[in-house]
Amino acid sequence: MAEIKRKTKKKSQGAFLRDSIMTGISYMIPVIVGAGVIQAIAKAMGGYDIGNHMDQIDTLAKAIMLLGQNMMNFVVPVIAAFIAYAMADKPGLAPGFVMGALAGAINTGFVGGVVGGIMVGYFVLAIKKIKVPKAIQGIMPILIIPVVTTLVCGLLMYYVVGVPIRLFMEWVTAGLTSLSGGSKFLLGAVIGAMICFDHGGPINKTAALFVNGLNADGFLIPTSAKMCAGMTSPLGIGLACFIGGKKKFTDGEREQAKSLFILSCCYVQEGVIPFLMKDPIRVAISCMTGGAITGGLCMISALESPAVHGGAFVIAMTSNPLMFIGYWLLGGCITGVLYAILRKPLPEGYVESEDDIVSII
Repeated sequence: MAEIKRKTKKKSQGAFLRDSIMTGISYMIPVIVGAGVIQAIAKAMGGYDIGNHMDQIDTLAKAIMLLGQNMMNFVVPVIAAFIAYAMADKPGLAPGFVMGALAGAINTGFVGGVVGGIMVGYFVLAIKKIKVPKAIQGIMPILIIPVVTTLVCGLLMYYVVGVPIRLFMEWVTAGLTSLSGGSKFLLGAVIGAMICFDHGGPINKTAALFVNGLNADGFLIPTSAKMCAGMTSPLGIGLACFIGGKKKFTDGEREQAKSLFILSCCYVQEGVIPFLMKDPIRVAISCMTGGAITGGLCMISALESPAVHGGAFVIAMTSNPLMFIGYWLLGGCITGVLYAILRKPLPEGYVESEDDIVSII
């Protein structure tokens, strides 16, 4: 009887990394959606600015807001931890959570979380290859690997990853400051494009911090450009999923798109991250285009917003609520139509798997 040889196809490093990142994203999505909706409920009950006077109240709305805020704080740690888990199994979880928390502390956003998770994953895999005496094999996964990995990767994250990102943010802030004395449309367009580039990453955070500083000084027009532009991305990607239909988007994506409409109203951009991670160029181009046009229009229209956050809950406070809504919908439609056009059709005969969050590029 002839011997049958079975060949197992080894996954490439690129596929291994991509699948690990998508695993992290799949665990992150419920955290983002849940946090956004819970905070929206709190704002509906206690007002758009409830987050600014939490120390002065003790109400049910405050308790709900605390739940939403703390849940949102877990977004980056969750993606980092489960990327590390997908790469290196349970020993990667604890260091992964720490890398995600550290990414938030040093303002690197979800980008830092992804980098930290990958760093932990590869480091743990390397440690596992080291031969150790049998006497300490039992404590390797619960003590030595987590502690050593956290120390080494944490210090690398702080000194190697964090420093260049911080310097980059300072450089971008200086660039925005130089633009503030020029064309109003250009400044608004740059703010809008930056807000819609990485959806919670360092570029988004830099633009947000710059605008919030202007708001504190009494310059309220850039605030509307920031928030209105930021609300266009989830709306646009959600619209694209239905405009493109089954030929371009999976059932899972179109189901996920329903939550994007809610997140858009809440000014929570992180729901776009799964699409951005899988299809970065086309998603970034589409979102930045819609955001730039919206931001530019807000600036030249002198549309003011005293609130730096709040989404649909603060539209009534803007200097022209109908104009704000119009620019929001316009930017969302531009993003949606553009991404529906740019998105490549699904492969013929494509079958969606249970874990497939977003389709193949």
